[in-house]
Amino acid sequence: MSTSAPAPDLALVLVASTDQRDRACARLSRDGYDVLSFADCDHAAAWLEEETPAVALIGKGLKLSCSSVLDILSNRDVRLI
Repeated sequence: MSTSAPAPDLALVLVASTDQRDRACARLSRDGYDVLSFADCDHAAAWLEEETPAVALIGKGLKLSCSSVLDILSNRDVRLI
């Protein structure tokens, strides 16, 4: 019988600024998420082809230019934080 803990929920961080992205990742990791981060919409969209995070944080500067990523997240009922 396995006693391993369940895998942590995935979190997506999409922020252009390296410092802000690192801070967001650290915070979500402390909250127990398995975090993947991206600096641009194209890489995030490619990752979303195979994964669905439980939560996502999208930087203010990318919300307008990443409408396709936001549409995917909305269609999958991903909680935006």
